[in-house]
Amino acid sequence: MGKLRYIYPVSDLQTGSSLGNSSLFAQLDARTNLVGLWSAGDNQFYAGQWTIAVEVEAGPLLEESSTFEPASQTTHLKRGECFADKLFFLPFVPIDVGGDRAVSRTALYLLRLSNGGRNSATFRVRVRLVFPAQPSDLFTKKPPAEQAAKLVTIRDTGDGVEITTVGRPGEVRILQGSSSAAVSTSDSRSLEQEYRVTVPAHASEDLQMALALSGPASPGQEHQAADRARESLRLVHHGRTVLQQTEEEYRRLLARTHIFTPEGIINRGLQWAKVNTVRVQHVYKIGNGFTNDPPQDVIVIRDLAWYIMGSDYLTPGFSRSLLELTARYGFHEEGKVTEYLHGNEPLPERHDYHLNINDNTPLYICGLTHYAAVTGDTEFLSASYPLMRKAGEWIISQIVDGLVRCGAEGTNVWGICGWRNVVDGYTLNGAVTEVNAECVLALSRLASVAKRMHNAADEDRYKKAAAHLKEQINTQLVSERTGLYLLNIDKAGVRHHDVTGDLIFPVLLGVATEEMRRKILDRLTTEEFWTPYGTRTVSPREPAYDPDFGYQLLGGVWPNLTAWTAFCSRKDDPDRLIEGMVNAYRLSETSRPVEFGNVVPGEFPERLHGETFTSKGMTMSPWMPPTYLWLGVEGLLGVRPTLDDVELTPVIPSRWLWIAVKNLLCKGGTVTAFLYEGMLYASRPVKSGFPVSVCTVVETSTDNEAFFLIGMAAGKDLLLFVAADEETEGFVTIGTAPAVVTKKVHLLPGEAAFFRMTHGEENT
Repeated sequence: MGKLRYIYPVSDLQTGSSLGNSSLFAQLDARTNLVGLWSAGDNQFYAGQWTIAVEVEAGPLLEESSTFEPASQTTHLKRGECFADKLFFLPFVPIDVGGDRAVSRTALYLLRLSNGGRNSATFRVRVRLVFPAQPSDLFTKKPPAEQAAKLVTIRDTGDGVEITTVGRPGEVRILQGSSSAAVSTSDSRSLEQEYRVTVPAHASEDLQMALALSGPASPGQEHQAADRARESLRLVHHGRTVLQQTEEEYRRLLARTHIFTPEGIINRGLQWAKVNTVRVQHVYKIGNGFTNDPPQDVIVIRDLAWYIMGSDYLTPGFSRSLLELTARYGFHEEGKVTEYLHGNEPLPERHDYHLNINDNTPLYICGLTHYAAVTGDTEFLSASYPLMRKAGEWIISQIVDGLVRCGAEGTNVWGICGWRNVVDGYTLNGAVTEVNAECVLALSRLASVAKRMHNAADEDRYKKAAAHLKEQINTQLVSERTGLYLLNIDKAGVRHHDVTGDLIFPVLLGVATEEMRRKILDRLTTEEFWTPYGTRTVSPREPAYDPDFGYQLLGGVWPNLTAWTAFCSRKDDPDRLIEGMVNAYRLSETSRPVEFGNVVPGEFPERLHGETFTSKGMTMSPWMPPTYLWLGVEGLLGVRPTLDDVELTPVIPSRWLWIAVKNLLCKGGTVTAFLYEGMLYASRPVKSGFPVSVCTVVETSTDNEAFFLIGMAAGKDLLLFVAADEETEGFVTIGTAPAVVTKKVHLLPGEAAFFRMTHGEENT
């Protein structure tokens, strides 16, 4: 598998990357100009625009193409024999790595100016920075009005330009270039500079510009803001070295839970999913968190719980910090888990839309037990049990006549009990099938934890409560019209027979009977719901169907629903699982993103129009990337973590002969494994539906990064697995000197080769 990189003509793009680190979130246009720089620690915009244009005596260099990579975006400019590369990046230090993260409070442009002509050329680099936030049609999220009204004072300090927000002395940025600007002008909102660089014939020169932010100031420490920004600047003095360090951090990240399949688009999707997942991991005042609509400090517990299902396999320390944050701030006194918090309120208010129950409470229990099962962190589970129990008791207290019931009175978020909760004029209350199914799983998992705690009384209570609720769902919430589940029985007792994508929840959460499971999957995988770009939220046959209204929640396509449906199809129809994974990532590498609206190469769009499939939401969904990773791990690989052990039984279509994973994070360690010709070779004992050969990982290397390699030792045998998702040829090596074996390998797309060397004898 080669380097993760997409290159597109600028004319084929509508917009650019969303980049993030622990401190910052930046959005770019198609030409690698900044259109917003936001700070997580104080929920403030520090820049609204940062544009850079390059010209020579003959005229401006024209933007030809842009390159998208995990760490950066670069636009390539040209005029005649003069070229420029304009690269933007945010230094990346993973949150689970200790130490000073001051470097993450910087944003950098690295320009390489190249002269291919016979005479020297003088490049003029024109820079414009606008400091108040700027509303942009390129992104759905608009900054608050007060952010767009900011004024600044600007002071030239000799070695840079210091910019301070009027009325906020603790909010400072410092702009510093690697050379002095020839011209600099400013006003209360903006700064313009011009740099002049003479480049000899057949040579290149580099120009660096860094913007360092003070970040949040503690009360009484505002006078230190400029010093904090200068400290950050010092750390990025050699920008290209910092870029190399950032790229290396992403390589380490991509090496975790590295799944490889015969399908190239799935492999790329799984790797980019990891990149997107960490771009929204921020440090807020109250702790580590992620938001469902960046850039902002709103932390929604529902989305946090779904996010954890994937981040457990990538950044488990961050998963734990999300759960700890919820435990500290997200619980109402009676045991209900709130809807959302603000990450930068010193003592965050709990916002619950006045709902007595929705999906946040059961999903918190499910997320916590998933984390404990994946990581083996039973100590944390034990410490969390009192709160989990409190949440479970709240669920039970909301059961009326056998079902969990929501007494919502309003509409939209104040009247919808479930994940599709932002539809104007819409109400979904009473006994909602989705939420009841989630409560079954939560109570069932709570019973398992009680058993682990040797609390027989609690185990019996929650096991019986889960079983009874499941029985009532399959009795009271079955539609006599459709033969499927009801959407809900509302507060007035009216039975709603709407056929929606929400039918997947009883299947996903293990509530549906076998007959009902098959009926639902048959319905959700017909053209009525299943499209080339994902699953519709509501059937076109429903009176309320609208492919665009209500954030596309009444008939549009949401990729997370596609993932849930694909996951549930894995055993009966592995081809459907593969198709769903392809469909969910298809737009992320479409040939002309501009034709589909808010689409950026390598990023998962949030939501699509249900018929045109144009992207109507965020260019980079915050929760879909970890969901896609979860789908790869627990869908394709068939990983089933429990509090006691882990199962790994890949579910793949018959046309696939193999699947592999390196460094799957699990139970405090890693598992490396590959399935080949019906045998699972694994680096540690695992349960599996296939025969398992437990081996020891052996070092491998290759001269072609498009190869995926796993080397193992089984007794005296050396085992070498080599795979590729594109036609690839090169040399592969297993072992360390002096016992090294090298082979030349040629593979077609989707092929794999397996070599066993016994006592020096090669057997292929």
